[in-house]
Amino acid sequence: MSAAPPRTVTDPAEAADALAALAEQFTAVAAERDHEGTAPFAEVAAFRATGLLPALVPRELGGGGLDWPTVLSALRPVLRADGGLGHLFAYHFVNSWRIQLNENEERFQALQRGLARNHWFWGGAGNPRDAGLALTPVESGAGTGRGGSGGFTVSGRKFFATGAQVSDRITASGTRVDTGEKLAIVIDATQPGVTHHDDWENNGQRLSASGSVSFDAASVPEENVLGFGGQEGPRYHPYSSLSILFFQLALDHVHVGLAEGALAAAAEYVRSSTKPWSTSGVDRAVDDPYIRELIGDLTAATRAADALTWRATESLTAVADRGWALTDAERGEAAIEIAAAKVVSTKVALDVTSRVFELTGARATGTSYGFDRFWRNARTVTLHDPVAYKAQEVGDHALRGAYPEPSGYS
Repeated sequence: MSAAPPRTVTDPAEAADALAALAEQFTAVAAERDHEGTAPFAEVAAFRATGLLPALVPRELGGGGLDWPTVLSALRPVLRADGGLGHLFAYHFVNSWRIQLNENEERFQALQRGLARNHWFWGGAGNPRDAGLALTPVESGAGTGRGGSGGFTVSGRKFFATGAQVSDRITASGTRVDTGEKLAIVIDATQPGVTHHDDWENNGQRLSASGSVSFDAASVPEENVLGFGGQEGPRYHPYSSLSILFFQLALDHVHVGLAEGALAAAAEYVRSSTKPWSTSGVDRAVDDPYIRELIGDLTAATRAADALTWRATESLTAVADRGWALTDAERGEAAIEIAAAKVVSTKVALDVTSRVFELTGARATGTSYGFDRFWRNARTVTLHDPVAYKAQEVGDHALRGAYPEPSGYS
């Protein structure tokens, strides 16, 4: 008999406390788990036990009824502890929330109720640079065993499918083989026909479960087909394209969390282990003027990136609250805020995570400390999509008032 689902958290303070406690657990084994790099099934189970998986589901549907700023603030300690896990958990919230960006309210609300009832963990299979998934219609009742529900089968392979391997549900889109129509879908990640390849062996973000997933005529019942899933054409609406901006915002938070985590670890090492340089004229490393200036510069830069990221968070939250009344201009303003935060947070994450060794000294490069994981995580996640194109978007807006064209990354 499976264990009963946890109690859903509805209080912001309780959410913050639960993830702070979880972050302490992850911090204690962060270097060891990074070295192992195995899929984070146990960490996802611990996350599920907090009762926070349905945090963004409305209370009237059984969820936590919390908002994006509350969830992202509560998640920050996990991002500091392990950027890969923070990335994974942030994407759960985006993937499970994005289903409401579809016009079939009855279907997405049924899925939200399922999330609230079962505490499903959500991954995604939407890398726009891969070949698209193919949807083949199934005739109602034609040997499906689904009581005549119809729907589709889905086939294809997606790489960098963050969270899919450890998920219960996967958000994706596919193209009908008969009409060419692109549809937003939800896939049961545990069914036959879904293969998780466990092939995420990258330099960083090792606990983000970002390997590939393939589908071999996997079932997508009609109730898991949410409607139009394209980013252009007469059926496009700015509200339905907001998932891309939330993914980008999540990455901004990952960047800042990595910088904050590296600084916190370095500061603790300086206080406990770093020896002052022989010509510094001081007895303690914390009194070394060079160390004090450098950590001050890095901290100030991190705070600046954090401020921009929260400004972008407030902007996108307000935009999302507009719902189907959202305009292209309103979407565009939020996109610029997110792009600006990404330009700065990328540079800060890379600079901070590499320069903390100047604070800690040569001994801190020992593999047992695991300080290199912060830089490896930052170097990996900041390559998600070229930041130069985000700078270009900000520049185009500054020069011509142009907004980014909605796409798989903007």
